[in-house]
Amino acid sequence: MQLVKKINKYILIIFLLIILTITYNFRFEIIFTTLSAFGYDDKIAKRYSFSISERPIQIIKNRFNNILYAQKSGEEELNISLKIKKGFTDYKSENLEFVGGNYYLNIIDSTKIDKSMRKLQYSNEWQNNKPTKVWSLNMSSKNILDQNSGEKSSPMIVEAKPKICGSNLIYAKQDGNIGAVNFRTGKRVWYKKYGEISSSGWPRLRGFTCYFDKEFGVDIILLPSAEGVFCINSNDGSLLNSRCKKGKLGVYESRVSPRILNNIVYVATINPPAVQAFDYLSGKVLWHKELIGANPWNNFTIDKERGLIFVNMGSPNRYFIIDNSNKYKYSGSLIALNLKNGKIIWQFQEHLKDSWNHDFVGQPILSPKKINQKDIVITFSKSGSIYFLNRDDGMPVLSVKNEVINLGDFQYNFKKSIVPKALLDSNYYDFFGKNCIDCVPNTKLFGPLPPVIKYERFYDGNNGGPQWPGASIDTLNNLLILASKHHDIYREYSDFVPNPLVSFPKNSQVQKCTSCHDSKGAVKGLTDINETIVPSLFLSTKIYDSDSLKNYIKNNSFHKNMNLNDGEFDEIYKDLNNYDETLIKNKQYLYISKGNKIDIKNKNILSKIGPMGKITAISLDTGKVVWQIPAGTQVMEDSQLIIGSKNFGAITNGGNNEGVSFFTGSFDKKIYAFNNKDGKYLWNSDLPASGTAWPLVHNISSERWIFVIATGGRVPGDQADSIIAFRQNLNN
Repeated sequence: MQLVKKINKYILIIFLLIILTITYNFRFEIIFTTLSAFGYDDKIAKRYSFSISERPIQIIKNRFNNILYAQKSGEEELNISLKIKKGFTDYKSENLEFVGGNYYLNIIDSTKIDKSMRKLQYSNEWQNNKPTKVWSLNMSSKNILDQNSGEKSSPMIVEAKPKICGSNLIYAKQDGNIGAVNFRTGKRVWYKKYGEISSSGWPRLRGFTCYFDKEFGVDIILLPSAEGVFCINSNDGSLLNSRCKKGKLGVYESRVSPRILNNIVYVATINPPAVQAFDYLSGKVLWHKELIGANPWNNFTIDKERGLIFVNMGSPNRYFIIDNSNKYKYSGSLIALNLKNGKIIWQFQEHLKDSWNHDFVGQPILSPKKINQKDIVITFSKSGSIYFLNRDDGMPVLSVKNEVINLGDFQYNFKKSIVPKALLDSNYYDFFGKNCIDCVPNTKLFGPLPPVIKYERFYDGNNGGPQWPGASIDTLNNLLILASKHHDIYREYSDFVPNPLVSFPKNSQVQKCTSCHDSKGAVKGLTDINETIVPSLFLSTKIYDSDSLKNYIKNNSFHKNMNLNDGEFDEIYKDLNNYDETLIKNKQYLYISKGNKIDIKNKNILSKIGPMGKITAISLDTGKVVWQIPAGTQVMEDSQLIIGSKNFGAITNGGNNEGVSFFTGSFDKKIYAFNNKDGKYLWNSDLPASGTAWPLVHNISSERWIFVIATGGRVPGDQADSIIAFRQNLNN
């Protein structure tokens, strides 16, 4: 019955699409009514109705492309992984150790740690003029929650920077709740909910926009949500129905701040990943540019002079699919779009089909300084690279190197910034080397490792490098300042297994193998990644030919008691090969991965690594690092103090052209201020939880206000739902 219903829905969609290619004048309301009659819920019906009525040809094309690509993606994943595994068969390295029945890879090099990064340096400049806490507010009042939205009372990670909008301080939560408070007193003015976004939704809400509408004389909030962008009156939180097509633009999910220019609202969406332009007054779609394969999950930037939108793109939706398909041609990139029509003017891509999970992060920055007489846009990658690009053509203005990694007949190409030098610690890239003669791919680089490898890795990629908030500009000292995260260490195992599990041939020779390996091709020992893992025998003959597998078995310690003669080995190889061929032909296999972060309370590990978080200042004139300091601190469960915390917050310039910045996001639950000129800390204060968004600095007359969102949520025991206000005298 469910299958019939599903088929009927697809027939309906195809029918509507075909009709719309002939008669384009179907109204949104007619399509919505039809879809609702077929049992679609309102949210899905609105999304389909909008898509079909606005861009039917593109919808048809995307539907068919997705169907065709889905058929080959699993096979491609397997083939890429096999190519890597074959290249690994001759791998040898002093970093690869065999301990307790498992192989481990450890590339931590403690000799390269900068010993000056072991403590925080403080200045006494603010000794007599420190910011003081004025008020703290729980962003979700339980009484209001009970009355308005039924929202769960448990806190969530809030990443949208608060804003002063009119006379109110506005904050927005991940679940669609938005509130206004008096910024001086912290007294709540209003609190309402728009749109349905779960507290665990991803990516998280990254911002909203405040815009003064001259005709109405009121500040308007443009709030992205799971179902379009709401236009809200900042005075009372009501929808502005005379704007934005009755108060809402579009129907697609958006996570980042919309931008408005000349009565046109620009919106970046996910699912589908796209940038759209709307008429602010009527809500009409002016253009829609779809960016398949990755998401614009960070705030974008508009260059008014050139009429360009600069958009950072994340990693591919599937890391392992790294062929030359157009499916992921926009991933890991900075893209410049034409403001008038959405056409791509240029694209700078770090990885061709990034499988490294090196998202481009942060909001692209229009540098106030020219380099080589060229206007610069600056962007960031989790690879640790920072790129200074020509705004006109996307070409690097400072040195960028094209790197090639080879493993057997597999080749991987990527870019790396030379100036500025990549922020990730040198032993990460040094380990791979120019041609990767002595290296091993990790799961986020090429795909699954060979099934004999369980490994301990020092990895500054997936979770390392610059994080989503990006950077801040100091025009007084001509500096780019940003925080970065380092030294994530993993223990991980990856493999392919039969799906469903299928028994191996039951003969005496193969049973010599299955006496240790699982008889149906499963992986043993995955209940605890610290146990000895016995890999699947599946794909053995696709990784090794007969001679290389024979040599492998003879020359490792865990097969030394098998004592196979050539005839016995040949029989085993033949049966295993038949097993592999059948499962591959029938596509009966599944990729699995099991891993965990190594506990950083382990003092042996802590003695080897440097700071887990850093703050770096880079010259806008030369692109060179001016200074680098540890990013706050982190206190472990045993009260051990770690200098340089992992961080997920952000840095905000203090304004007032005095060269100070505010930093939050370290796991010590503090906000910090530091001097941009030399990187010395000026002040810190405790928060109820780690900061999770950009601090807002609001300078008026003789005082500075600093507002901090503190929701934590990244480590156990670090959780709140707070916004905190500090005030500082600016007369001194």
